[in-house]
Amino acid sequence: MLTIGFVVQRYGKDVIGGSESLARDLAEKLVRQGFRIIVYTSCARDYLTWRNEYAAGESILHGVIIRRFPVQRERDIDDFNRFSDQFFAAAPADRDEQKWLEAQGPFCPDLIEALACEQKTIDLFFFFTYLYYPTVMGSSAVHKPVVLFPTAHDEAPIYLAAMRHVFKRPQALFFLTRAEMELTERLFSPPGSMRLVRTGVDIPDNVSEKSFRARFLLVAPYLLYAGRIEKGKGLESVFEYYRAIKEEAYVELLLIGKKLMDVPAIQGLKYLGYVSEAEKAAAFKGALFSVQPSPLESLSITTLESFAVATPVLVNRRCPALLEHVEASGAGMAYDGRDEFLAGFRHMYRWPALCRRMGRQGLEYVQKYYSWEAVLTEIKKGIGEVLEL
Repeated sequence: MLTIGFVVQRYGKDVIGGSESLARDLAEKLVRQGFRIIVYTSCARDYLTWRNEYAAGESILHGVIIRRFPVQRERDIDDFNRFSDQFFAAAPADRDEQKWLEAQGPFCPDLIEALACEQKTIDLFFFFTYLYYPTVMGSSAVHKPVVLFPTAHDEAPIYLAAMRHVFKRPQALFFLTRAEMELTERLFSPPGSMRLVRTGVDIPDNVSEKSFRARFLLVAPYLLYAGRIEKGKGLESVFEYYRAIKEEAYVELLLIGKKLMDVPAIQGLKYLGYVSEAEKAAAFKGALFSVQPSPLESLSITTLESFAVATPVLVNRRCPALLEHVEASGAGMAYDGRDEFLAGFRHMYRWPALCRRMGRQGLEYVQKYYSWEAVLTEIKKGIGEVLEL
């Protein structure tokens, strides 16, 4: 039985995040495929503070062995953001990269020590996300074969000197989109093999929006944003575009997810908080289309979740991964600025048959490229190549 060590900054059934969800889904599915999976992670639940909320030590979740290590420094996100602004404004030669990496966190030196000490029992390591301390330091601490899931996009930290080793160390890099793979090739020309594995999306059956509409007293047509509601996701512009939409159509804008920023008081703009997975699928199903305005996404699982219930998406053209999804699928439109956003809205609002066709194309795209069967086949091929099985 092959043993794979998963290294990820947070892990748990109530941990929400793109790379964290990918790690958990993949770990549980590989266990069912006959692999032994040991997850090395922090005791943090929240990525803003890295506060220790899980107990340190070993536990098992759905057949996956989890080894948690305490974070030695909590993070004040406002202080960190101020430090980061100063850090990236400085000349590269004047930056203390190690100080930034430890501040970025989660700072878990015991985790790194455990990787070095326990690697003799591990056949292969999977590291998730290039950005955080466990990956940067952990990939240097082991001599066993390494696979990196970078979940990379074009942002300031990817240009740090430390990241050259992160991207050149792995025997293989597994990517979620072609845009991510092309970015990595352009920046690093990594010596390891590169494989487009994507990620799996569960396609729900018989989804109906009726109970969702009833629970939240929804009558009007609506647009949907699902995900973290925070600065940097492009939502401020969407709120302004929505004011213009209201002048020509009776349409609501719904937000679901964790709220980390103030939401303006606009009639028809509704924050619904957290919803269950079933309710989220129903929310997507009932939307005219969903909106993904973030300029920095390596995948955007919510875009694929929208496609999975045959609902098209209006995405930020400046994000290569999002643009790849809509161009490859034909299941949405892209915008850059107010005029294109409003044109995309009018196109899908006024032509419902076109909207339905785009939705069907999104579902076909997910079924073809993002089924777990296809993803696991690619990942197992990649494992075989790395270990020369």
